[in-house]
Amino acid sequence: MMKQRTTVAFGLALALGHGACSDDGTSSSGDSPQGSASTGSGAQQGSSGSGSGGSPSATTGTGAGTTTGTGTGGGPAGSGGSTATSGTGGGEPTVCDASVAPDVGKIALAPVVTGVDRLVYAAQPKGSSDWYLVQQTGKIRVFTGGALREGNFLDVSSQIQLSTGMFDDERGLLSVAFPPDYATSGKFYVMMTATTGANMNRDTVFEYQRSADPYVANATPTRTIVQLDSSAVNHNGGHILFGPDGMLYVGTGDGGGGCNDNKPGAPQDPNALFGKLLRLDPNAAAPHAASGNPFDGNGARVWHYGLRNPYRFSFDRLNGDLYLGDVGQDRYEEVDYVPAGMSGMNFGWAAYEGDHADTCNGRTLREGSTYTKPIFDADRQRTATGPFRDWVSVIGGYVYRGAALPQLRGVYLFGDYTGERMAALVQCGAQTSPVTQILKNRDPNAPNAPAFTRQGGLPNFEDLTAIVEDNDGELYFVANRSSLVKLVPE
Repeated sequence: MMKQRTTVAFGLALALGHGACSDDGTSSSGDSPQGSASTGSGAQQGSSGSGSGGSPSATTGTGAGTTTGTGTGGGPAGSGGSTATSGTGGGEPTVCDASVAPDVGKIALAPVVTGVDRLVYAAQPKGSSDWYLVQQTGKIRVFTGGALREGNFLDVSSQIQLSTGMFDDERGLLSVAFPPDYATSGKFYVMMTATTGANMNRDTVFEYQRSADPYVANATPTRTIVQLDSSAVNHNGGHILFGPDGMLYVGTGDGGGGCNDNKPGAPQDPNALFGKLLRLDPNAAAPHAASGNPFDGNGARVWHYGLRNPYRFSFDRLNGDLYLGDVGQDRYEEVDYVPAGMSGMNFGWAAYEGDHADTCNGRTLREGSTYTKPIFDADRQRTATGPFRDWVSVIGGYVYRGAALPQLRGVYLFGDYTGERMAALVQCGAQTSPVTQILKNRDPNAPNAPAFTRQGGLPNFEDLTAIVEDNDGELYFVANRSSLVKLVPE
């Protein structure tokens, strides 16, 4: 069952970490030595990309895909095989060094907007400083000019009534994405799982249109871009994001339940949409499969597969490399990495959880495919002793490319929904650095440990539902289910 917490009044409203009842989900808290989380060797198999972001150092597999990808990046430094990283805030490129854990220096959290109920995500349209704030209960509000606007940009709350109790609800409105041409087209996309009506328990991506009032959307969607069959109430994925190639990427969960028992085998089947990262072209004819995807037929929309619940993922804005946080079941949390342009990767679920085989007895990989190891694997079993033993649901983050925190340039920052520690690493081609732990809140007994300080009267940093990036490459946390906070120098 879901672990229960008493530190947050409204409970664990996103039960991301588990399926049905688990028999090994209990964790403890407190300090422990660094370095007990294991790391994999990075992306190893799949189809090679033909875009300029393709990594020369990635190994090409024979079974994970059937065609070459079109390339998702094309930054000047290539993909993960590059030996240089640089931020958007100026300065010379620095050599990528994965031999040591990153030195994150002193970082603080400054409030941007607070008091937004059930806040789960935030996004900026290209070229705008406005924040569009996604509430799980079905509303999107706009923060502009330093103030939260009255009224809603979008309201689909009539389709969402979240349940409460031991199995808190993972459904609802989960993310919004703006295409590069939003300023002129007015089109935008949301991913949601309705709890009532004809679309109940169907993970869906809708296209909407901005109205004549730029801060109000038309109430009725213009199109349904993708809609999954009805499934269990958990593992809904929920993240949508436009990639560097202008395509819409969609993370889908495995259908829910325990050990993928609601949609058995779907994550390993390219013809099923559950447990996937989809790559879609909303401007193409239905079913909106993007050109260059690695599979044919019913799987033409699939970019990567073998996922359990890819709740948050991102692209490195410098080179197009992909990072996915895939929520584990009862034992392990993982982060997966793919060099730009690689497609058809199999991340192993349900044959693997993290980098561990057969945690779900008897599950197998798709015939002829090759398993891609995660770059980060956190043990959170009852017997775990490592620093991330209290993690419940990994929250994928971003590689920092901003200017305010130069010590973080090239560092991938990620975390957990409830765990006390965030994490940071550097990926250099196929090499992953040791992990730096960052306490969510300073520990007076460990004054020199990396930790976030808080500015502007912020309360303790407890829950994390998203790490998001603004148009300048600066990073923000969606914290405590109520606040958008910015990473700033201490």
